[in-house]
Amino acid sequence: MAICFSVVTAFPVMVYAQEAPSNLPVGFRLIGSYQLKSKMKVENGKAMPVLISALSYQVYSDGVDVRVYCNTSGEESFTSYQIYRSDGVGIVKSSGEIEMVAGVQAVCKKGEMFRQLSVTRNSLTLVKMPPRSHRVIITRAISSSTKSVNH
Repeated sequence: MAICFSVVTAFPVMVYAQEAPSNLPVGFRLIGSYQLKSKMKVENGKAMPVLISALSYQVYSDGVDVRVYCNTSGEESFTSYQIYRSDGVGIVKSSGEIEMVAGVQAVCKKGEMFRQLSVTRNSLTLVKMPPRSHRVIITRAISSSTKSVNH
């Protein structure tokens, strides 16, 4: 239960008009909404940007699992991740120092794809590692409410 408490209190609900997905289990609370910022493929030591379209993610947690919902082509889908750290996420400050901020880290192995998630109040980072481990896909999104919140 301590994990649930720390995750729920680490992310105050900032979006009130957001309607919860119909298939969201009882006990899940909104962490935040995020807008896709960038996507990059790293392969053979080279980073290549991936063409992206506007996507928005809604992230919910019950303190044990995290669900990332996305609406594409009019269909709502989600990926479920298991939390392995709820004590914060390390971010790099402009000075180069690493600072711990409130957040969770979670993993998912769906099919042959290994996925790692880091989510804070301000950002969402997804790292996908296909079976061919020399390729990594990194997706970054920023909080939809970051523009209106001064930190």
